[in-house]
Amino acid sequence: MSMFKPKMPAPPPIPEVPEEPDMAQAAALSEEAMTTERKRRKGAGSTIVAGLTGNSKATATQKPTLLG
Repeated sequence: MSMFKPKMPAPPPIPEVPEEPDMAQAAALSEEAMTTERKRRKGAGSTIVAGLTGNSKATATQKPTLLG
């Protein structure tokens, strides 16, 4: 009486084993990323001066005026 029993679904396919990562290529890519990061860094003289609160409107470079 197989008419009253549900059919079993097919099992999922077995996943393939991933290949081993190429360590030489990974090292080259990480070295390249480190050199580009070093090139992008800016020195202390080229950064915007702001207070501890991050307020960039009240910097020390503004000249005082008579109005306030």
